[in-house]
Amino acid sequence: MKDKIISLIRSFPVISAASAAALLFTVLTFIIGSVWLAVVELIALIGVVVYLVLYYDLMSARKQKLITHISSDLEEYVKNISDNYPLPIIICSPNGKIEWFNDRFEEAIGPHSSGYSELSSVFENVGIDTLLDASVSGVVIDCDDKSFNVFSHRVKVGENDMIVMYLVDITKYRKIANDYFRSRPALAIMTIDNMSEIRQDHRESDCAAIRNGVEKKIETWLGKYDCLITKVGDNSFYVVAEKQNIDDMITRKFDILDEIREYTYDGKYVGVTLSVGVGTGANVSECERNAKLSLDMALGRGGDQAVVRNKDKYDFFGGVSKSVETGSKVKSRVVASALAELIQGCENVYVMGHRFPDFDAIGSAFGIVCIAKKLGKNAFIVTDREKSMAGSLLERADSEFPDVVVSTETAKLDFAKSKKNLLIVVDTHIKTFVESPDLLSMSKMTVVIDHHRKAVDYIDDAVIFFHDPSASSTAELVTELIEYIPAVDETGSFVADALLSGIMLDTKNFILRVGVGTFEAAAKLKDFGADPIRVKKLSSNDMDSYRERNKIVDSAKKYKNCAIAVADDETPDIRLISAQAADELLCVSGVDASFVIFKLGDCICVSARSFGAVNVQVIMEYMNGGGHQTMAAVQVKNSTFAEVTEQVMRSLDRYNESINKSEV
Repeated sequence: MKDKIISLIRSFPVISAASAAALLFTVLTFIIGSVWLAVVELIALIGVVVYLVLYYDLMSARKQKLITHISSDLEEYVKNISDNYPLPIIICSPNGKIEWFNDRFEEAIGPHSSGYSELSSVFENVGIDTLLDASVSGVVIDCDDKSFNVFSHRVKVGENDMIVMYLVDITKYRKIANDYFRSRPALAIMTIDNMSEIRQDHRESDCAAIRNGVEKKIETWLGKYDCLITKVGDNSFYVVAEKQNIDDMITRKFDILDEIREYTYDGKYVGVTLSVGVGTGANVSECERNAKLSLDMALGRGGDQAVVRNKDKYDFFGGVSKSVETGSKVKSRVVASALAELIQGCENVYVMGHRFPDFDAIGSAFGIVCIAKKLGKNAFIVTDREKSMAGSLLERADSEFPDVVVSTETAKLDFAKSKKNLLIVVDTHIKTFVESPDLLSMSKMTVVIDHHRKAVDYIDDAVIFFHDPSASSTAELVTELIEYIPAVDETGSFVADALLSGIMLDTKNFILRVGVGTFEAAAKLKDFGADPIRVKKLSSNDMDSYRERNKIVDSAKKYKNCAIAVADDETPDIRLISAQAADELLCVSGVDASFVIFKLGDCICVSARSFGAVNVQVIMEYMNGGGHQTMAAVQVKNSTFAEVTEQVMRSLDRYNESINKSEV
């Protein structure tokens, strides 16, 4: 009887404690003088105790019945493993019904395990089939605050199949593993983006004070973490930390970016920004390699952001500032020399842009063709005329550069005939965005020239990767290259018009992303014979297209500080018309960004534009798109206009939320 009471208390500790307290309260009630109330309380308490005793006897009898039932079939097998086996054991039927378990299982799972009759009630988040088939390597499951590795095998019990499951408690080892991974090394490389530009506007003593102030903010911020910081250059730092510290920085979204961006000197805003590249890996060497790749990605996207690389995955934080023009032509001169050598060493040059190429892609391509022909090489532009947004430029090219524009199929056939081909990709650096991914995979020697902010899926095997997100357009970059190739003393009016059309398109007629280099390139093209009036006529619309554009603008609805329009008519030039409508909506007062949604084939597309106050590239990246800060797009498959419109609004809300957090 004594053992039974002790076992009862152990099985129901909370209820037993409550019963004892109730008994004490009943005695106090009797002493105070409320006899009838004390009698009622005593009767209720006796009823609870009787219920517990009967329930306990019932559960014990059920367990004994299960043991007897199983033992009658398993004979010596169950007797040997019943209570002497050191691991928790469950025996169940193939459908998951628990037939028997030992005392170790009760100790591992808890005192209420006797009330479980199904595996699903014990392991709620694991499929029954997974548990029943855990024969070799086992299945790791979590139960409350414990972790178990479950192994199982099938046995014959009389004429029935049964599953015997063993539970190994690995809670301690899981904790050790988590602590190990959280303490793995990680490396961050921090660089102050634009100190060279700050030197142009400040005295050397002021620059030193600004640098010291920025470095103090960085050191103060890093002082919150257990890490090692080393200065490796005038504007760069190496930070060695544990992964748990990096995880905390990620949770705080690298708020040091906001602190540096808002830094003031002598009461004035300086405009200094910080870029951070973080790498993790199996060892310190891999961490450093990934950190350098992350920093390259951050700088390639315009700086003022943190990029974390873990294996093949990138995470981005920040990136709300505009790219700063460097003003240096050294890189252009070096790239021009290297590009000329590559062209001279090949037999044929193939140039292609992105799918649905615009004036910047096609104009830049003609600039490269001009360079190749001046160097005495055959050159071809690979594009699909039917899908090009620069059809008027291609039509004019038929007389100026006959047989230069070829289809992707023709290019692939000709490309395979020679091993000395050079492929030059312009106006994109993303593998999946190029006009012909097959041609890219065939190429053994590839050059990339682009101005869009760097994306994850970039062409990583290019022999030359000329990438400048501060440039207004790829046409501007190609014009700079032409200036430093002596063989190209002139381009002719057609190529000059083609390059100027690319600059005018991406700058919205010299309004957006215009720097000193943009006007220098335009001036050079004017010397080569470019005519702004001819260029403007290249992008003119017919009357039907003009009406369709106005219809899209008229259908726009305002959402917060943005305009969203849906073009539900499928016209041949819908892509171009939608882009023009998005530009037109920016002229509406109070609209900082515009989004035009249209259908193209089996995709719902979004054309996004802004004047810079809203970073539409970040918004489109939320929807797996991309582009530039003031011009971006995305294609969504298997969706509807309403669903994509909802996605755009959610992405806008997410963007505004991130901006608001950075301002707090």
